[in-house]
Amino acid sequence: MTTIEGLSPDGNHPLQKAWRAEQVPQCGYCQSGQIMSATALLEKNASPTDADIDAAIGNICACGTYPRVKQAIKKASGQ
Repeated sequence: MTTIEGLSPDGNHPLQKAWRAEQVPQCGYCQSGQIMSATALLEKNASPTDADIDAAIGNICACGTYPRVKQAIKKASGQ
């Protein structure tokens, strides 16, 4: 099992970079779960559609940053 700490010791995993570039985090409460769900999605589907992303990201975000999460996933996947 991989945790957020194990994803990239220096914080340079493509999803971590995209998360910062898209300014996804606000409070940060859900971000580890969001990134790890996104990692699992991209391992199975390198070019997810909006529907694929919506189905894969089930973590609740109180801040409502879902549009930025979606953009970050697309950025990390090269879309």
